[in-house]
Amino acid sequence: IHKKPKEGGISAVGGTGSVYTYYGPEEAKFASLTKNFLEVDLPKIMPALGLKDEPIPLWWTTDFILSSPEGTPTEQEKWIVGEFNCSCVGISKCLAAYCKDDSPNASVDNISQQDMQEAMRYGKLMGEKALAILTAAK
Repeated sequence: IHKKPKEGGISAVGGTGSVYTYYGPEEAKFASLTKNFLEVDLPKIMPALGLKDEPIPLWWTTDFILSSPEGTPTEQEKWIVGEFNCSCVGISKCLAAYCKDDSPNASVDNISQQDMQEAMRYGKLMGEKALAILTAAK
């Protein structure tokens, strides 16, 4: 998900009017970032935290900040991790159910059928992964 603050804004968190663009894991625009993070950086994260024998959290996110000058070739871009989040991960496809000043009565009924299907896919995948972890731990 690429989150961009609304015009004149400085924050791209949910409920601030920020614009979200969704990209899949195979997005060519982020191929270099994805490959480097998953293959080079990710295996180093838990050891760097003193948790080398622990798995990464089941449900988590990473916020990346592009630090390269505009016009840098994609394969040469440098990205900085702004934060890891595993304590308050939301499903962005469910933002329509988020109550705020202009939608105080928002509910699950406000989520489009397409977004609900995607959110359910995420939930099912996480359930399957959690069950596999628990089964393997027996």
